[in-house]
Amino acid sequence: MERYIIPSVFQAIQLCQFIAESKTGLTATQIEETLHLPRTSVFRLLRTLSSERVIDKRGTRYFYGSRVYEISAANSRARYVQRLIAPSLASLLASSDCSAIICVPGDYCAFVIDVLDACPSRISSIRPGSKLPLFNSAPGHIMLTHHKRYTRLRDAEKIALFDQNLATKYRTEVCTRGFAMSYYKKRNATLLSVPVFLKEGELIAMVAVELVGEETNYKTLQSWGEKLK
Repeated sequence: MERYIIPSVFQAIQLCQFIAESKTGLTATQIEETLHLPRTSVFRLLRTLSSERVIDKRGTRYFYGSRVYEISAANSRARYVQRLIAPSLASLLASSDCSAIICVPGDYCAFVIDVLDACPSRISSIRPGSKLPLFNSAPGHIMLTHHKRYTRLRDAEKIALFDQNLATKYRTEVCTRGFAMSYYKKRNATLLSVPVFLKEGELIAMVAVELVGEETNYKTLQSWGEKLK
């Protein structure tokens, strides 16, 4: 390990990463085996991270907590984006039963910082703190198209499971339409997203609207795309 790296901090980050990648959570024993650390060290890490809500204990298993999402959503750029976009989105939704979603680029995902639900009877299952995947969400497709991290990947920097052919397909669709879209069968909802750029051309956010059902009418989709822009 590098001389100036603090071992306990490094181990805590590793622990959080392993827990975040597990859909069913991890037991203390599994964490010991994964990190190759003594039980006492793992116990201290778990107690510290749990006390700060970075991880949650449910029964005998540990899951990723909400604290990191709260910290991420509280950063100054995210707050700026939220203040800039939310009022206009709220006005746009006033006469609809849709939900609007504001995302910022995250680490291999689109990170949701705000959700505006226009209708009490139709509340989106996507909530602030959610991570929308690159390949399976409309905001993710926007990132694949416009975020320099994913458009300038070299062979040596390829991300695990990064499908270059699929990325090219989504980029072509986004550039042709001017917006990205994805359908979620479980929620029976279509997500349509457009990019938000700084004056310098940097992708700063993705805004999306969640439409009821599988929307296939191109004129309707195009109309929402123009409204979001």
